[in-house]
Amino acid sequence: MRKVIHGEIYSPDFDNLNKLVSDWASAYRFSFCRFQKDKLSFNEVRNWAKTKYPSLNTRQISDVVTQAQGLYSRVEDKKVIFGGRKYWDKLIKNEISNDEWKFKRDNQIYVRGDKTKKGNPNIRLLNKNGGFYLRVTIGNRKFEEHKLFVPAKFEEQLVSLFGSGNPYNVRLIKKGSQHYKMVIDYEVENPQTVIDFSNGVIGVDVNPDRVAISDIRRDGNLINSFSVLNNRMFFASTNKRDYEIGCIVKQIMQYALNRNKGIVFENLKFKKEFENQGRRFNRIKSNFVWKKLLTLLERKCIENGIQYKKVNPAFTSVIGKFKYQKMYNLSIHESASYIIGRRGLGFNEKLSLYKYPSKYVKEVVFDLAGNKTKRIHSWASWRKLRDNYKKAVLTGLQGRMSDLKESDDNLCYVGENPTGEVLSKELVLRGINGY
Repeated sequence: MRKVIHGEIYSPDFDNLNKLVSDWASAYRFSFCRFQKDKLSFNEVRNWAKTKYPSLNTRQISDVVTQAQGLYSRVEDKKVIFGGRKYWDKLIKNEISNDEWKFKRDNQIYVRGDKTKKGNPNIRLLNKNGGFYLRVTIGNRKFEEHKLFVPAKFEEQLVSLFGSGNPYNVRLIKKGSQHYKMVIDYEVENPQTVIDFSNGVIGVDVNPDRVAISDIRRDGNLINSFSVLNNRMFFASTNKRDYEIGCIVKQIMQYALNRNKGIVFENLKFKKEFENQGRRFNRIKSNFVWKKLLTLLERKCIENGIQYKKVNPAFTSVIGKFKYQKMYNLSIHESASYIIGRRGLGFNEKLSLYKYPSKYVKEVVFDLAGNKTKRIHSWASWRKLRDNYKKAVLTGLQGRMSDLKESDDNLCYVGENPTGEVLSKELVLRGINGY
């Protein structure tokens, strides 16, 4: 598990650090171009960069080339604009100056930690005189120290990092002429799991404007289900979205801790190439924050020692709608969260429709689909029911009662509602015959 510490440094004189950051950013672009255009190996790029940028030491060169190689592996031959297309377009339109563009483009440096050095040799954390400092290597055995300011919530975490001797990575981001933001990340052992699935699970279904939550017993029966509505996740700005995501995840975690149950949620994936999916899909994907929410939820489960499981969300809404929505009077999203939780417990949902025997539902669906094969995955059965629902259900399984008067002698009445095998079978047969 990785942990992150945020902090800031201030100084009226950042000339040496600015020069280091500018050289590092230039070497980063140079190394990326060598990977992309010249198709060179790691050692070839490193040797070339070391000759071209003598102001960077050997480890800084290795960090630059490693970062450039990672970027190339992600984008391959696609065009990359360092500094961002937004500010590049502003530069083209003369909305910002060339100096402002360079400030955005050459604004950060990343330095990896080293386990053998027990920390980070090029940007080292110091604890002296009752305060925290950053010692930055700016040349051959030349260093600068800057006072480090961290929020109170990170102080205890920073002190424990000092005592552990673990390696840590440091990223410095230029925010102004006298201001740098610092981000430290490091690896720690995962806490021991103290809450598992022995008491049941909490099923979570994530949607653009709400999160559905179901409390499920170990035997798969539903205890409670509710939704957390929040349109700000979809329409708000980035910072507000992140805040709302944090609040929702905190609510889910608190509910799981109070119920002493593990959490099951979706393992959602979108295709990387989605240009032909349509403008509406592209807009939803660009605004949808499911990845941030599920990533944060997974991390909080690890931090709190809560067992979690990610399941394939295929047909969860379809199964929930046809099988459990009317049974428990749930919304479509809550019924999907119930299916997600049951799937995490290992339950396989067989083909059925609420208030109708699965035997006849299966016969109708497979007859209409033109496939009577019995040995088929349950998800394929649900797909057939979904695709043939209007034809099989609306015309057959929900046929009018006036068409069944000839079978009145064989019906079994409970109260005012006719029930029994003959009714269901007749409804199915009338759906097939179309009358």
